[in-house]
Amino acid sequence: MIDAIYKYLAIPESCRLGKRVFKRLFFQKTQLGAADKKIFERDVDSILWQYTLKPSTIPVAVYRDDQREYVEIAVMQANLRQPARHQRMAEMIQRAIPYPMLLVLACESRAAISLAGKRFNQADHSKVVAEEFFITDWFSPAAATGVAADFLTDMAIGKLPQTNFYALYNGWMERLIAFQCARFSGQYRLGAPGTDWRARRGRLAECVRIEENITQLRRALKSETQFNRQVELNMRIKGMEKELALMTGGF
Repeated sequence: MIDAIYKYLAIPESCRLGKRVFKRLFFQKTQLGAADKKIFERDVDSILWQYTLKPSTIPVAVYRDDQREYVEIAVMQANLRQPARHQRMAEMIQRAIPYPMLLVLACESRAAISLAGKRFNQADHSKVVAEEFFITDWFSPAAATGVAADFLTDMAIGKLPQTNFYALYNGWMERLIAFQCARFSGQYRLGAPGTDWRARRGRLAECVRIEENITQLRRALKSETQFNRQVELNMRIKGMEKELALMTGGF
């Protein structure tokens, strides 16, 4: 059922690798603490290297500048035994791979997609670090409808920029951000032509922050017994809800 996601991605068969990656390699590539190693061993069932996008497998050029080098893109799949810590698992795996990667996390019939921009370590250009992490919520690729189906359809390789691997990867980034924005708007749509998806990402982060504050205030309201304090919390919640509605307008 997870394989449905690769039908949406429509990656050329020339990029197919289908190779299993041993978990011990991730321990060698990352400095995981004892607790993280234990969680990784317990939560991760297996890791598959599904595709490699590089000039010899797909007609897309490499990209290099002073900050980053995108010479290939990996598409990997981590099969998890339970879904609760999928964001933490994604960050561990993204840190272990020194080049851009689309990571599919799978748990039973559900999937999530993780992306992370990579750049050179400023102190040591021989090392690569993740700039920031992005991950979707869980969804069912085999039964995707509405927003999820629109998002997956738009993730197809043929719909992405083909100038170079950096542009291609940023195309995936833009679509993942649009999918996250749809949680607030109820509709999946890319930004207007020429819109910088990074600005949209910043706006999304602010919306998530406001939403988290509203959740905390609602928890406080449920346990509050003083009437004046209840009124104050209600007013703050309504104010933040209005602010959130303004922020998400046009998403």
